[in-house]
Amino acid sequence: MGSFGCGLLDLESFRGITFSLPEKSYAVDTADPKWKTPPSGTAPTVTCGPGRATQDCCALPEPLSSTFAIDCQKYPLVCWNGQCAFQFTFEMDSLVDLKKEVPQLASTATSALSDIVLKNIKITLNNGLNIPLPPIEVFVAPQDAASGADPRAKKIAVVPAHPAGFMGTETYEVDAAGQAAFSQFATNFQTPFKVIARTLVTIEAGQSAPSGKATAKIGGQVEAKI
Repeated sequence: MGSFGCGLLDLESFRGITFSLPEKSYAVDTADPKWKTPPSGTAPTVTCGPGRATQDCCALPEPLSSTFAIDCQKYPLVCWNGQCAFQFTFEMDSLVDLKKEVPQLASTATSALSDIVLKNIKITLNNGLNIPLPPIEVFVAPQDAASGADPRAKKIAVVPAHPAGFMGTETYEVDAAGQAAFSQFATNFQTPFKVIARTLVTIEAGQSAPSGKATAKIGGQVEAKI
C-alpha cells in the first residue's frame, strides 16, 4: 500500500458508518479532442536555455523558426531539461452525489454529517498508452469547477507514474491535508461535488508519438458519523 504522508486522523477512535466512495471512470486517450498531438508527433530537436539555441521555444530564431513553424497556442512548447518539448495538462472530471449514490446515506434524514474521513483512495489502472502514464493529481472541487486549477479545488492525493502496459489495482492512504479537503466538500453530503483527475503530459524530442488509451477507476473507503 502506498502512502501520501503522515499526520493521519485517529481512526481508531472514529466510529460511525463505513462506505465506499462511488467509483468513477476516467480515460487518458490520445484520440480525445483534449489531447494535443503535435503535427510531427514529437517535439522539434532544439536545445533551450541560457547559451543554447533558444531561451524561448515558442520564439525560435531563424532558420529554426522556418524549419519548425509551430503554433504554440495550439501545441504548447516549453523548455524541459534543456530541450524543447510539448507539454500540456490533460484533465477529466466526474460528479459525485453521495446522497444518491451511497445507500447508507440515501435514507438519512439529516442534511450533513458530523464527521467524515476519506481513509484511502483505490485506483484500478490499465495503461494502454505506448508511453508511461505521468503522475495523476486527484482533486475535489465544487460541481461548477471546470478545472483542478480552479482556486476552490483542493488536492487530495497524487497517484505516481505507471509504465506503459501496467494493469492493476492499488490503494493509497490519504494524509491529513487530503482528508480535510475531502471533508470540506463531503460533510454536506446532499450537495454533489466533482472529483477531478489531472496529469501533465510531456512529449520530448525523439520520443515516439504517443498513442493508445489509459483507463482508470478511482474510488476509496470513507468513514462518517451521522
